[in-house]
Amino acid sequence: MIRKRFEIAVLIVVVVLSSAFSADSLNVRLLGRYTATSPADMIVVGDTAYIANSSGGLQLLDVSDPGHISELGHMFLPGDATGICKIGDLVGIACSDGAFRILSTDPIDSIASFDIGSDVHRCLSIGDTVYLNGDEFSILDVSIPSAPWAIGDFSSVFDYSRFAVSPPYAYLAEKNYGLSVVDISNPSSPVGAGHYLALEEYVRGVAVDRGRVYLAANSGVFVFEWSGDSLMQIGFWASPDDAYDIEVDGIFAFVTCGSAGLIILNVADPSDIVEVGYYTLGSECTDLFLDYPIAWVIGLWARVNAMDIAPFAGIEEKTRPDALGLFAYPNPFNSSITILPAAGGVGASNARSGQVGVQIFDIAGRLVADLPATTCGIPQVVPTPRIWRPDKSVVSGIYLVRARVGDCESTERIIYLK
Repeated sequence: MIRKRFEIAVLIVVVVLSSAFSADSLNVRLLGRYTATSPADMIVVGDTAYIANSSGGLQLLDVSDPGHISELGHMFLPGDATGICKIGDLVGIACSDGAFRILSTDPIDSIASFDIGSDVHRCLSIGDTVYLNGDEFSILDVSIPSAPWAIGDFSSVFDYSRFAVSPPYAYLAEKNYGLSVVDISNPSSPVGAGHYLALEEYVRGVAVDRGRVYLAANSGVFVFEWSGDSLMQIGFWASPDDAYDIEVDGIFAFVTCGSAGLIILNVADPSDIVEVGYYTLGSECTDLFLDYPIAWVIGLWARVNAMDIAPFAGIEEKTRPDALGLFAYPNPFNSSITILPAAGGVGASNARSGQVGVQIFDIAGRLVADLPATTCGIPQVVPTPRIWRPDKSVVSGIYLVRARVGDCESTERIIYLK
C-alpha cells in the first residue's frame, strides 16, 4: 500500500514537472473557437467572418465577441467552396466545380457566376481585379460584379495551391513542384518568370512583404528576395511539422504548422529567424487569416479558432518627426541588450539637448526598468550606450524601449528570450 502511494506520488510529481516545462503556448492565447461546417478558407471584415466551406458553401459568422461566435446565415453552393475574397460589399467564392461565384451578403444571394472551366481553389481581390488559382491561374475584371470578364490566364500542368500577388508578379505555391513565379505586368498575357524549389519541397503557402517572398513548405519557412531577375534564398527556418499557411507583417511571420499549431517568428534578420510565440491546439492547423489583434486559425474537426496575438500587433512603434534616433542590439537577446539613443532620427536637428531618459515597458505598458539618463547634445557624435540586463523576475517576451529628451522621443520593440 505504501509502495502504491509512493508510485502515485511520483507520478503526480512527474505530471506537475512535465506541465511546468512543456507549456502549450507562448505570447499567444486562445480566445474562442467555433465548429463550422467544413471551413477551407476565411476572411474577416469588421464583426463578420465569411467562411468558404468545402461542403457547405458560404457561411457568415458574428465574431464581435470571439468567445461567443454565432452563425448569421449560410448558402449552399453547387461546388465545394475552397477560397473566398471580398469585393466591395460582396464576396467572391472559388469553387471546385470550376466556377467563381459573386454573392451578396445581406441578404445572401447570387450576383454572378463565371465559369473558369477547371478547378478553382483560391481567390484574391485587389481593387476591381480578382486573381484565381487552381488548375490554372486566371485574372478577372469585376468592376461590374454582375458581369465579370476574363483578362488573362496562365496555364500549367501543375496544381496551384495558395498564392500571393505583389505586382508585377504573382507567386504560386505549386505543392510538390515548388514555387512558380508569374509575370503579370501585362495582365492579358501572364508569362512564367521562374520556378524555385521544384520537386525538392512540398510548397503549400506563400506570402510577400516588403519585397521579400516567404514560402511555407514541408520542411519549414524559406525566405527569398529579388536579385536581378531571379529570386535568391536569404533565410530558412526549420518547422517542427509541415508548414501550411503563412502571413507576414513587418518583422513577424505567422505560420500554421500542422500538429505544432500556430507559430510566430521574428524574421527581422532572415539569416537568423527566431521563434517568439506559439499556440499548440492538439490538432492540425492549416489555414490562417490575420485580423489584428486576432489570428483566425482553421484546423481539423471543422474548427475556427480565434487567437489573441496582441503582443505582436498592439505595440505602437513610432518615431515622431522631431525624434532622436534609437538603436537596440542584439535583438532578440538572451542576457543583455545595448541601447543607444542618438541624434540621428528623422528631423533630429529639431530635438533639444538634454538628459535622455531610457525606459523599458512590457506589452501591457507597465514600467519594467528605468535606466540611468545620458546626455545628448544636438548634434551628438556618440552618446553613452545603456545596457539592460533583465533580472530573474523578467520573463521572456516582447518589450518596448522608449528614449526621451524634452518633447522628443523614439520607441523600439525588443524581444527577450531566456
